[in-house]
Amino acid sequence: MTLRRSVFTLALVALLAAPGALAASAGAAAASSAASSAASRAAAPAADTRPALAQARALYDGAKFQPAVDLIERSLRDGTVTGDDVIAARALRARCLVKLGRRLESKEGFKAVLRSDRGFRLDPSEVPPDEYDVFRLAAQEIDSEQLEAGRRFPASIGFTVGEGQAVNQDLADLASSAGVAAADDFKSKTELGYSVRFPLRPRLSIDVEVSWLKAETSDKLAADLNSHTIYSATAMPVMVNVVKNWFTSPTRHVNAIVGAGPVICQAILENRNSLVAGRIIPTQVVGHNQGWGGQLGLEFEQLVRPRFAIAAQVRARRMTSGTLKWLRNDFEIYESYSASLLGDRSLDFSGLDARIGLRAYIGY
Repeated sequence: MTLRRSVFTLALVALLAAPGALAASAGAAAASSAASSAASRAAAPAADTRPALAQARALYDGAKFQPAVDLIERSLRDGTVTGDDVIAARALRARCLVKLGRRLESKEGFKAVLRSDRGFRLDPSEVPPDEYDVFRLAAQEIDSEQLEAGRRFPASIGFTVGEGQAVNQDLADLASSAGVAAADDFKSKTELGYSVRFPLRPRLSIDVEVSWLKAETSDKLAADLNSHTIYSATAMPVMVNVVKNWFTSPTRHVNAIVGAGPVICQAILENRNSLVAGRIIPTQVVGHNQGWGGQLGLEFEQLVRPRFAIAAQVRARRMTSGTLKWLRNDFEIYESYSASLLGDRSLDFSGLDARIGLRAYIGY
């Protein structure tokens, strides 16, 4: 009886103690689970909240080029890169492709960027040479494509030589006032020109041209006489021209040119046998002035290479000096011949000119 009572007492004590033990065990398990979860969260990296382009740049800086390409392509597809960042992202993708050895894909990528933004540039001081070389090739191919399509002519420089009219009737009359036969007409010298041309829009360019014009004649007096005079007329027109392309093909261009600008003029009357105080001394009488001029004409170009052309120009021009400024307007070139007064004379290079030259398309 005593034994049975002892067993019953022990069982009752065990039943009363079990809920506490179970609760303690459950609490310990929950605490262990929470600690494990916290540790797991601490070990996992935080999500990168930076814009996709910034993440791609960080990957590029870390030499992780393929992940950068994948991120850019995914972001462009998803539309998470927008606005001006689209051009920057495409350019970064092309740079990464260079590093991955995929130069042809990179060049096509740069060409896509340039078609979207023709003014896009890489700074060679900030970009590695291998990347800049691929970009430069892409830019050259874009220029050639647009040149052949006639959509845009790159910047260019041109050199011309030719002949033009130079009547200069006022000075011709002066040379004919020596009391002998009339002087010959002014004979023009070879004309030289240099121009720089910049595109404004497809088929339309602005051209700044500087030329050098000269013509000479002399009176009919004997060359050994003191009064024999040689007449030189020079002009330097600085023309600002608008150039409109009317026809283009892969190898030919036909352009219309119209322009105007100042003309810097000078007349020199040289007497090589002046007798001064018993000595023969060459003397000069100089007149000068700035006039104005205008011109219009046609230009024909034959491309012998994609960026190199032979050019021919035919133009009509009006270029005068206005009244020349002399030290003394009342000076007689030929003594006792009143018709030889310097007076209100002017230079005149108006008429036609024809030139041939070379033009090199240099891009930007």
